[in-house]
Amino acid sequence: MPKLTVTVITRNESANIEAALASVGWADEIVVVDAESADDTAAIARRHTDRVEVRPWPGFSAQKNYAAALASHDWILSLDADERVTPALADEIRTLLASEPPSRGYRVPRLSHYLGRWIRGTDWYPDFQLRL
Repeated sequence: MPKLTVTVITRNESANIEAALASVGWADEIVVVDAESADDTAAIARRHTDRVEVRPWPGFSAQKNYAAALASHDWILSLDADERVTPALADEIRTLLASEPPSRGYRVPRLSHYLGRWIRGTDWYPDFQLRL
């Protein structure tokens, strides 16, 4: 059964990181790469994982790729600090990884929150993102 690493990049996400990491507490490994936050983001992350690295911000793609390079497992779920993995999605991922998955990557439908409301129409949802 393949194992899963969840990666999260952060900067000043103390308001969000606790819930994000709690939503993936079932993962085999959690890696957080913090871009020198001025708040207690890294300290909060360390309550969920010992794999917290602090480094300067080189840019979005470079930081995401760096976090992926730190992963111990081949399967990586890339999560943003303001995102949550629902119990249904967690179950779907665990079921998928219970055997050798037939595809090399999976897109996850993203539901956006904008101006205080969830956007479920137009082309905003489902906004499929390659995350697994």
